[in-house]
Amino acid sequence: MRHFKILIPIIIIISFAFLPSACGPAKVGGQKVPDFLTSTLDGTSFALMDWLQGPDNKVLILTFFANGCELCGEDLKFLQRLQDQYADQGVRVFCVFTGSLSNIKAAKKYLEGLKINLPVLMDNKRVITKRYNVAGFPSTYAIDREGFLRIRSLGCSEEVKTNFESKLKNLLTIPG
Repeated sequence: MRHFKILIPIIIIISFAFLPSACGPAKVGGQKVPDFLTSTLDGTSFALMDWLQGPDNKVLILTFFANGCELCGEDLKFLQRLQDQYADQGVRVFCVFTGSLSNIKAAKKYLEGLKINLPVLMDNKRVITKRYNVAGFPSTYAIDREGFLRIRSLGCSEEVKTNFESKLKNLLTIPG
């Protein structure tokens, strides 16, 4: 039993050593995003590939959130700012709500309280979450104009946000 008292703190310390690389944005160049079909919070049909092949040809940011996630609110505010700031450069942010259908009213109230007016895609059966290998919340993905996954981010620390925005700016300089 005495060995466990020593071993547990060592494991925790080692785990924290890997935390920055696990939570920071990572370039995932060359991987086409998985397609999906869903609806928006207001009931409109949404097909990812149709949207990517549309005339707008924008960099798409998908952020996965849940009502009970403390960091998700901060992340959604950050992404609302990115949408507002970079929309004219070709950025479009979509939120992916991973809660159940019975929580739609709560999700709407949550977003209204945060003053978030981003479109929300439904993932009540977590099909999209599984296809994108979401490991935790908030998780954010940037998809380039040709449908390739370019940035993946987990968490919402200042370092994560700064790295994500920096990589997004670089992505916006790539001609569409």
